[in-house]
Amino acid sequence: MTSDEYLLSLCLQEAWKYQTLALPNPAVGAMVLSDDGEILALSAHSHFGYEHAEIKALKQSYERLSGQICPAQNAEEIHHFLSRYHNKIFEKCSIFVTLEPCNHYGKTPPCAELLSIVKPKRVIIGTEERQAYALGGIARMQKAGIEVVCGAMQQASEDLLYPFKCLKENKYFNLFKIAQRLNGDYQSGVISDEDSRVFTHNQRCVIDSLVVSGKSVRTDRPILDSRYACESYANRPPDVKILSRSDDFDRSIRAFALKDRKIEVCSSPNALKLESGFNVIEGGWGLFEALKDYVDMLLLHVSPTLEMGVENIGFCWQARLVHVQKLGNDGLLWIKKS
Repeated sequence: MTSDEYLLSLCLQEAWKYQTLALPNPAVGAMVLSDDGEILALSAHSHFGYEHAEIKALKQSYERLSGQICPAQNAEEIHHFLSRYHNKIFEKCSIFVTLEPCNHYGKTPPCAELLSIVKPKRVIIGTEERQAYALGGIARMQKAGIEVVCGAMQQASEDLLYPFKCLKENKYFNLFKIAQRLNGDYQSGVISDEDSRVFTHNQRCVIDSLVVSGKSVRTDRPILDSRYACESYANRPPDVKILSRSDDFDRSIRAFALKDRKIEVCSSPNALKLESGFNVIEGGWGLFEALKDYVDMLLLHVSPTLEMGVENIGFCWQARLVHVQKLGNDGLLWIKKS
């Protein structure tokens, strides 16, 4: 692995920490490296509509290099401040970013525009932009005299983009999430540690619907809210779809008591209408088997613990492991269907 690939791998790892949380925007990681090889900033895009990874990294690097605070708070303010006051502070720096910087005005100004103004020495990119509305970042930076290197860690960068590409191209992305112990036990009470629960509840803040089984609702009597979510994510209970042949639920179950949420009971997989939006399916392997044809990606939270009395089931499903990360005391496995 070359030094460029290694540094991009750090950007990828940072971006995976926020995978799916910025949807419908892509997960992106960025780094600013000084001329003497010091990592000045390592950032990721974490919220839809907030500053992109490159902008966050440039702001942090400006403060370290200049010794001054950047007073700007949002993406547009940071863009204008650095455009005016950069004082050529980045001209010997290299920028690493997992995706070609955008070249359009959307929720935020174009990252390629700011980079063309502050003019770092090099920009190293994991993979090219393929969305027509955002194209042109590489050409814009090259025109400004910046050396641009593209294609390092390309497959890994494409894997990072998979949820975004599913949502963009198919109009939906369905993620099945399950937490289990080392022996496959997913039924013995609370399994995930606190950091995993926070991540799950952050996801619930940004999804279009949460899908669960009728058995889970009747047995666990869950609340299915987002109470552990970070303050930066809008704490709202997700809309819920319950896969169940009958609607004989005890309405005193906590999930039914929350305001400002919609709950649907669906008698068949087709009735769930999973062909739209970002949907998270939470449950056991029985629910996974019932919905496996609808699942784009599997997220497995693995607790390094064991309990007695677990029963395992099996069925045919082929997939590829695309990323592994440590989250608190758990391991997260992101698995893409073949």
